[in-house]
Amino acid sequence: MNDENIPEELQHRIEMVSKMQKFGGLRIMILHVLEDGPKNGVEVMDAIQKHREERYKMRQKSHKHHHHHRMRVPGSKRPSPGSIYPMLKKMVDEDLVSKGEDGRYELTANGQDTAQKIFGHFQGVHRKRKGPRVFTVEDALTQMDSYVSYLEDIKIEKLASHEEQMKDLGERFQKVINTLQENQVKK
Repeated sequence: MNDENIPEELQHRIEMVSKMQKFGGLRIMILHVLEDGPKNGVEVMDAIQKHREERYKMRQKSHKHHHHHRMRVPGSKRPSPGSIYPMLKKMVDEDLVSKGEDGRYELTANGQDTAQKIFGHFQGVHRKRKGPRVFTVEDALTQMDSYVSYLEDIKIEKLASHEEQMKDLGERFQKVINTLQENQVKK
């Protein structure tokens, strides 16, 4: 789509929405929940259900009319194994996710790039309205913890060629700890 009467930013948004529609809702949700780190199929289903429930609650807060008489939360339906596992397999075939030997799925480089293309634009628009996202120490430590958990689950043979890099990272992390301890002694 390249209409000279439509501003470039609007054309980009239209193209992104079109791409998302072609991509399919379940595939997008899987990409979204795996951005937080590796998960097995049950964890993917749980995360999607939780996301749907949170989204429904946010919508309800923005609407004045609440329907308290409903027994179940609309839109919170848990995806079935019959929909999740075939889609995960398809996404592995498409090189969007990989399945580890521990049975957990994670985004491949292609999956990360695709997620960034889909969600990054919308996150950027959201951040413009609310200001830049502040990356906290907790964010960094949570991500490092996830990556260390991932490395702990990998077979030793696959890690062996990365031993020097891991030692370097360990030494750098130890320097940060030493600096903390030195500052505590000075106080």
